[in-house]
Amino acid sequence: MSNPVATTPVCSVVIPSYNCLAYLKQALISVEQQQVSNIEVIVVDDNSSDETWQWLQQQQISKPQLRSIKLSGNGPAYARNIAIQHAKAPLIAFLDADDTWLPGKLQRQINFHQAFPELSFSFTDYRHLGPNGEDRGTCFEFWPNYRHLVTQAKRYQIKHDAASSLFAENVVGTSTVMASRSALLDCFAFDEQLPSAEDWDLWLKLALSGPVAVANFCDCQYLMRDGSESSKSQLRIKAMHTIYQRYAPKVAKQSSQALTQAKARIATAEAELCNEEHQRLSAIIARLKALFLSPSRRRLIETLADTRNLMLLR
Repeated sequence: MSNPVATTPVCSVVIPSYNCLAYLKQALISVEQQQVSNIEVIVVDDNSSDETWQWLQQQQISKPQLRSIKLSGNGPAYARNIAIQHAKAPLIAFLDADDTWLPGKLQRQINFHQAFPELSFSFTDYRHLGPNGEDRGTCFEFWPNYRHLVTQAKRYQIKHDAASSLFAENVVGTSTVMASRSALLDCFAFDEQLPSAEDWDLWLKLALSGPVAVANFCDCQYLMRDGSESSKSQLRIKAMHTIYQRYAPKVAKQSSQALTQAKARIATAEAELCNEEHQRLSAIIARLKALFLSPSRRRLIETLADTRNLMLLR
């Protein structure tokens, strides 16, 4: 990120940030380490109070490819949409301020998109890290429909059932995504009216509008910050129901099984919320619903664990 671009950048990196300066510095270092020169990096400061804006202005003096936008606290969906509108490149790569890319990620993804320009978007596997850097496993190894990719040869491939598989299991990490800017604009990008889960909504829109590619490279590190609130869980579940109703008719034409798997995932989220709110019996009922809809060893273990915890409380 040291040389100014004389031509249209090949890729615009979009990073929304809110009171995340310590992590943002590491995110930008990981972009620099990609060693891809012809890019622009757009950081959207969404009304931070931690001197993010001042730091960005100083960084732009020595890093001409870095652009900053100041907003008044409208949330990540609006922030990303503003950055997409301002982006100059035909490809958009998303990175959250508290995540980092591993070396080679950006060039591999650019190369694949340039070889297949009809792609609406692509995504990769990623690794979960705890607050102290502890390894909490990869995304794909957690989800049954994607677990088999972990052991395959490392490569990008077109996923022909993308809409139904992503409806069943939202495995897409935003910080792994590269998308066509024209495809994003055609589907109006992130839905700012959704209270949560606007990322899942966008991946489904894009998957229904054009080809999708997936790579089993673990090219991103995703920070899992503790301390989620039940109010946020409530908003996410509300949004999941809205998105289910929005896309179920189209997905049903591809896979009826994807509908039951999505229902099971929503029921699991409801069980987790019930546990957060100490509604133990309701949690078990939701677990049983999920287990009935989409049986799995993990769901059976979760149901038995919740049942055991309820019995111990009596």
